[in-house]
Amino acid sequence: MKKQSRSEARREAFSLIFQMNQQKDTMAELVKELGEEKPECLSNMEYIRTVVMGVLEKEEELENIIEKSLTTSWSIGRINKVPLSALKLAVYEIKYVDDVPAKVAINEAVNIVKEYGDPQAAAFVNGVLAGVMEKI
Repeated sequence: MKKQSRSEARREAFSLIFQMNQQKDTMAELVKELGEEKPECLSNMEYIRTVVMGVLEKEEELENIIEKSLTTSWSIGRINKVPLSALKLAVYEIKYVDDVPAKVAINEAVNIVKEYGDPQAAAFVNGVLAGVMEKI
């Protein structure tokens, strides 16, 4: 079985965060499905579970941090779900995951948004995360 990279694990974590925000499935259900559908994720399941649960537990705090980095014409409610999920994941990693450099968390969030969302949203995410870095 191919070992999964941290970038691939981060994409899976992003996917779970996005799914939970859309479908309100439980973490246990989503992790079970992920392990069954993609056994290569098992090598990074602790990381995936940690960041997804961390985002859920600290969601209000993460949203407050993001909101403080938005321009006055933006609010959390206006942000599409793809960039918002990527922002929450990146801010969580920057603040709480010691072995992930901030530059990596930002770059990965931008790449995730480019891949799964609107390419123009990637510049927005980059700008918001630059603002987050100034405040943290």
